[in-house]
Amino acid sequence: MSPRKATRVPVANSSGRQEVDTWRTVPNLITAVRILLILPFSYFVAHGEDFYALAIFFVASVSDSIDGTVARWLNQRSKLGRLVDPVADKFLTGVAYVMMSSFRGDRPAIPVWVMVAVITRDVLILVGCAIVYCIAHDTSFKPTVFGKLNTFLELLTIGWFLTAMQFPVLVSALPTLYVLTTLSILVSSVDYTRQGVALIRAAR
Repeated sequence: MSPRKATRVPVANSSGRQEVDTWRTVPNLITAVRILLILPFSYFVAHGEDFYALAIFFVASVSDSIDGTVARWLNQRSKLGRLVDPVADKFLTGVAYVMMSSFRGDRPAIPVWVMVAVITRDVLILVGCAIVYCIAHDTSFKPTVFGKLNTFLELLTIGWFLTAMQFPVLVSALPTLYVLTTLSILVSSVDYTRQGVALIRAAR
């Protein structure tokens, strides 16, 4: 008798959506490529090759926008993808702010306080999710306009900064973007806190 071939068995997650029980999917491959792109991106940022860094960041951003679409088209949603995709996004954004603020040498850099705000928010969200999970065994945070706006502003600031290094006329808008991004960090953090408290109360 020949051994049975491994099959991808669809399973339902807590939201009722079908997920394939395997990590070998096209969307997960796209996510893996996005993570690998962090290395050349960091290299080019640190060496002042901002045009190439911008090109890589653009490719990474596009990959982030299409992996979910590909997962739906190919019916390849997976538990691993659901967990890794947002982590990959945060990792890319966090590394970008660290590199663009602290590893620029004598070249223009993003203010350190903006980087600290971005990293602090991400760390607090991770810690908050862990606390909520330990208490309520639930991390079903719903995306809101505040979180989406914050993500948009963080990505816009990175792209605008790298573009402004090629077109200095755009530099004057950077301070405004820094302030708007920081304000969105504060507002979205409060919103995540509100959701976490609601989940804990609902579990009691």
